[in-house]
Amino acid sequence: MIRYEPLTENDAAAYRNLRLEALMKSPEAFASEYPVEVQYSLSDFEERLSRDHAITIGAFDGKSLIGIVTLVKEILPKMRHRATLEAVYVKPEYRGRRISRQMIEKLTEIAKDEGIVKKFYLYVMVSNEHAISAYEKMGFSIYGEDKEAMWEGDHYVDEYLMARFI
Repeated sequence: MIRYEPLTENDAAAYRNLRLEALMKSPEAFASEYPVEVQYSLSDFEERLSRDHAITIGAFDGKSLIGIVTLVKEILPKMRHRATLEAVYVKPEYRGRRISRQMIEKLTEIAKDEGIVKKFYLYVMVSNEHAISAYEKMGFSIYGEDKEAMWEGDHYVDEYLMARFI
């Protein structure tokens, strides 16, 4: 049985390992890169997990961290109703089990309980049809396209901008 819970600085080592795996196995899906983040210390990851304006949900199979997603909340008063989903990753052998959906739903519950965030945003590569379809099934809609959003190796990657009210 997979369980979903917010990560704390105590989960930093497992989070670091899974984040580095994500950057190696799916580099095109992330703005950061393995050579950059492999240089970060464990305390850098502890700090990332203890930010007041961000929540990272982990999916655990037993004691193994197998999925992550982070919600970064806006901090400016006029923007506090907004938050952005970032760094969605599930180990390849666990994909197709709606784990990403469950992690995002856990973040939705937390945001609703806090009562401030009303709208989630995310960015996804236009070529990632599977993710786009999954996000649309979760109620996200495409509201724009960012041409040449990232430089990936030897070419630019376009992204869709998606949002949903929670």
